[in-house]
Formats: sequence, C-alpha cells, structure tokens
Amino acid sequence: MHGDDTLERFEHAHSGGPGAIEPLDHFVLVEPVDDETETNAGLIIPASSDSSCLSGVVVAIGEDVHGVAPGDKVLYPRGAGFELAPGGEPKRLIDRRELIARITD
Repeated sequence: MHGDDTLERFEHAHSGGPGAIEPLDHFVLVEPVDDETETNAGLIIPASSDSSCLSGVVVAIGEDVHGVAPGDKVLYPRGAGFELAPGGEPKRLIDRRELIARITD
C-alpha cells in the first residue's frame, strides 16, 4: 500500500498565489494520483494504462458543485475533462457529472 498523501496534496493545491485555478460553476479541479490506491477496506484501485478509470484528489470546486469537496478522493473516466499543468503540476478540470465515485477509507 502506498502512503496516503491526500492532506499534503490538498494543502499544496491551496497555497494560492499567482496562477491559482478556481473552477467555475459545475467544474471540479482534480490532481491525478499516479499510483494505485488501497482503501482501508482493502479495495485496490489500479492506475495502470489498461484501467478505464483513474483516481485523483479534488483540490477545488465550482460554486454549483454538490456531493464532493476539496480533499475527497474520486474516480473519473480516462480522458475526462481538460488537462492542465499550472506551475508544472498536472491537474484535470472535470465536469462534476463526469465523476464516477468518491473513494472513502
């Protein structure tokens, strides 16, 4: 199992400053997680290129988003949303309706 760095990712994303991205309306800003995730319940979510979905950590949400909050781990389809790299950090701007599930530990 890989270490859970959700809080570190969340705090890093909310450091503000120039170039910060604030999603509008129903969009969610997600930081992809490159490695496989294992929940406390033992569910392993692979990050292989064969997987049809990916996981990430929500770092910001638009004002019309319900059901997820910054810091939540989520699943989304491969290719969902828009790829961004503010400050060289990979992010995805995804429509809330494209999120598949929230991962709870």
